Parts: sequence; structure tokens; C-alpha cells
Amino acid sequence: MKGKKKIASILACAMLLSAAPVEAMAYTVPDTVRVGLESVCKNVASASIGVWELQIGMQKGDGFQRGGVITSSGLFTARPAVGDYIAVDKTMDCADALDMANDMKKSGLDTYAAYLSGGDWTVYVKDASVSAVEAAADENASRVSFEGVAITGGEAPVLVPENAVMMGGNVADTFKLNSMPYRGMLTFSVNGSSMTGVNIIGLEEYLYGVVPSEMPKSYDAEALKAQAVAARTYAMTKLGAHTGSGYQLCDTTACQVYKGYSNESDATTAAVDATAGEVACYNGSPIEAVFSASTGGYTESSENVWNTAVPYLRAVPEPGEYGDNSWTKTLTLDELTALLQAKGENIGTAKDIVITKLSTGGRVQELQIVGTSGTKTLTKEAIRTYFSSACGTLPSKMFTINGKGGTVTGGTSTSAKGGLLSAAARQGIVAKTEGALSYLNGKKLSVDVDAAQPAQNTDNGAYAVYNVSISTVANGKFVFSGSGSGHGVGLSQKGAQGMAQMGYDYKEILCHYYTGITIEG
Repeated sequence: MKGKKKIASILACAMLLSAAPVEAMAYTVPDTVRVGLESVCKNVASASIGVWELQIGMQKGDGFQRGGVITSSGLFTARPAVGDYIAVDKTMDCADALDMANDMKKSGLDTYAAYLSGGDWTVYVKDASVSAVEAAADENASRVSFEGVAITGGEAPVLVPENAVMMGGNVADTFKLNSMPYRGMLTFSVNGSSMTGVNIIGLEEYLYGVVPSEMPKSYDAEALKAQAVAARTYAMTKLGAHTGSGYQLCDTTACQVYKGYSNESDATTAAVDATAGEVACYNGSPIEAVFSASTGGYTESSENVWNTAVPYLRAVPEPGEYGDNSWTKTLTLDELTALLQAKGENIGTAKDIVITKLSTGGRVQELQIVGTSGTKTLTKEAIRTYFSSACGTLPSKMFTINGKGGTVTGGTSTSAKGGLLSAAARQGIVAKTEGALSYLNGKKLSVDVDAAQPAQNTDNGAYAVYNVSISTVANGKFVFSGSGSGHGVGLSQKGAQGMAQMGYDYKEILCHYYTGITIEG
């Protein structure tokens, strides 16, 4: 284990942790969440449910109230069912409804055992008259409107209303939706002729499937715990993201990647259990705990990626990221000219790419594409994504072009104010970064700036954005040599692993990456 070095921001956060009263919490950690399974069942006309016994019932609080059970020798198939039906007015249990539906089917009727609520069932008939249904059932009948799903593959077709839920053979069992296994309950959000699968699951069990989907399960325990707290907190701030679609969260990168039961591991489950209920807060409220794979040596302040300066999303130097996080992309002048034309940019033939703003640590904050008749300025995430159709999206904004750029030094000195090394030293640590932008791995870079001028400073004075003017064209091409992956704001996952290997615990890791927070719960 590498020697553990104390960071000032971590020490300050530790004091806040000990002073945070539980009663000050102004939020509620939900017991269950509704997750739209968009990656496997979004806006589909049918879906398979892989379980031999399917319980049907209602959600009661955070639990399940069983109303009946249907069985299959193979797979169940679910399809949207919306429209008018003729309903037998008599209510009965599930077994009797299945028997009645099969008996009435002998009269040539399109019959379904229909779940109502609680333990009540009846029979619905499609495309029939009231009198025909009354004659076949020997019971009164009436016309009803229905919206939900039809499930086939069992003893008889079954109708399940949209507000009902389903589970595997018993409460502890999983179910499979389109071959993917999940814990908890299943329902569908129906929109006319299409539907999306929704997993209703305990928040902690949801995290069992999130943490190993977002961070390698081989990482050290303290890094996994940091990811678990970040994931729990982030989920709480995203609960309203998909309410218009009938669920709270999705299972993609638009929220957090969730791969259900199949991706769980003992190590990540232990990390979730060890931090159960813990949330990262700023001024008593859960933070938007964003994270990325690697920052390349220095994290980013939120306003340099998005539009708002967030007090807990401040740029900080990395104590040391895990692994080799370097990358290279190449773009020719001809490819850049074709890209400009395809995008409808009226700046003529491409001549150069000029870096015009750099921040402490070497992250490009603005660049200009220079053409024969104008310029195109790129800022924020457009710097990463603009070239995607030519050389691919740039993994990060921490890069040089043909060796030009790198850590701002204000001249030729490699230890001038504003550089990564000096910023790290002011916080009492030794910075260790990976890849082409590191001072400490023997790859010192020239900035090619006579007088870099600060354009913007953060409140701690250690981080700044500098106005520069760096022409980068060489031999008709641009070689982007960078480090890091993602937007760079908040928690660095490889940085968390590096800190864990140095001996930091998960609370220290979180407090380094999220400025001024407390861990509550």
C-alpha cells in the first residue's frame, strides 16, 4: 500500500462529518424506486417474461400483495391491451376466473381471466356483445374500458391492469424480462400499442445492480463504497427524470446503468450493504453526485461543462489515478474541412485549430477552428463531441494537439503559479497523474505561451481558466494526445481506486471530490 497523505479538503470534510446531526436531514431516502428497463424493453409491442410461475397482485406500500398465480411450461408473452371489453359482473378468485375463461372459450368467445385488485378476478371478453357473454357465463355482464397488458402462455390468456404488478414464483424469486433477470416487482407502462417494462425494486437492491455496472467490481472496497454512496445520492436527485413515462429512473447512462440481478457481485453488494442509507449532502440536501471514469489529473468545475457553478462541484487535483488513462485521436485538415462542410459551417477551408482557453491542469476550455473565411468557436462539451463523425468523440478535454497545450505555466517554467504541480503542493499533497499530461512521469510539456493570463478564478485561488492563443496545426494534421475519460466533474472512478490503494477510506474519497459535503444517514 502506498503511503497515505492527508489532503486539507478531506480533513475539513471529516470535521463536518462528525458535526452533522442526524435530525438535520431535510430529505427522505426512498425504500423503493421504479426503474424503466429501457435497455431491454422500451416502447415494444411484446415482451417475454421468463418464469414458470408468475404472481399477480398489487404494490402495497413498499411490499407486494398477491392476488393470484398463473403458471406456464415455457415463457409468458406480454402485449399491450387497450380498449373496450365485456366484463362478467361476478368477481371470483384467480383459479375460478381461469376455469370460467376456458369454459367460455368453448363458445367461440375471445376470453381472458381478468385481474381487478386485491384477490378479485373476473372474465373479460373481446369483440362480443353483452348478451352473448351473459348467455355463455350465465351471469350479468357490462361493457368496460381497459388499459394494461395481456399475458399469454399460461393456462388461459390473462389481462393485468396497468396499476398491477407481477413477481416471480415467490417473493424472494427473480423474474426475467426479455432474458434479463431482475429482483423485485415487474409492471408495464403502456402507451397505446407499445409498452415499457418497469422494475419496482428496493433502492438498496437497485444499487446491487448499479454499482458493478458503473465501476469495475475488482476495485478496492473503499472505492466501491464511495461509488455506492455516490450512486445512491445521484439516484435520489434523478427521481423525477421520467415521471411522464410512468417511472422514476431509467437503466441507461441517462440516469445510471442498471443491469439487474445478472451483474451483481459479492464485492459490490458488500459495498452497498456497508453504506446502507448513506447519502452525500451539501447544506443538508442530497447532491447531484455526478462522476466520470477518469479526469486525467485534475477534476473539472461544473460551469466549464454545463451552465451553472455548483458549490460542491469544484475542480480539485488528483492524488493519483489508477491505471494508464491516456488516449490518442488523429484528424487531418482534409477531414476537418469535410466535417465543416457537412455541418454547414461557412468558414471556408480548414487551416488551423487554435486553443484559446486552458484551465489549471491542462484541460482545454475553448478552441477555435480557423478557416479561410472565418472561425468556429467550441466550448464546454462541444469540444469533446464536435469531431465525433470524423475521428470520434474525444474521451476528455484534457489533451494536447500535436504536443501543443498542456498544463498552463504562464511561460516556460514548469512550476509557475497556476500549474498542476504548484496547485497540488498548496494542498499539501504530491500529485500523480497518468498519460501524456503528467509532470511526474517524465513527460513535461511546453505551453508555447509568452504570457498566459487568468480569465477566471475559483474562490480558493488554486484553479483558474487562462486566455491563451496556441496554434496547433502541423504537417496537415492534428494529433490529439489526452488523458482521462468523461466530463471530469465530481468523482473520478479511477481516482477513487487510486486513493483507496493509498489507504483513504470512502468518506475521505467522497469529500475530496465533492467540495464541502457531509455524509449523512
